[in-house]
Amino acid sequence: MNRLEYIKNKWPVISLSVLYIYLVFHAISGSQGIIGYLEYEKKIKIQKGILFELSEERKNLEKHAISLNSSDLDLDKLDIKARQLLFVSDPKEKTIWLDQRE
Repeated sequence: MNRLEYIKNKWPVISLSVLYIYLVFHAISGSQGIIGYLEYEKKIKIQKGILFELSEERKNLEKHAISLNSSDLDLDKLDIKARQLLFVSDPKEKTIWLDQRE
């Protein structure tokens, strides 16, 4: 009976200890805890890198789109590039493709 009386007297301390342990555990390892915060920081760093790469790609594409403006467009170069990419030529034309690797 001595043990039972000890537990009856100390139950508030024991229950508060268990509550504090529970709260500390979730403060460290929960989704909103310290470990979760560190994982979010890693994700933010990765996403910022991806954002930077995509913004650079967008700037390059915008420059390319501006260069395709009709006032700056060289029709002969466009014709040559289209023929190279599509492998198309008039049946009366003779086309000599040079090896670009050299």
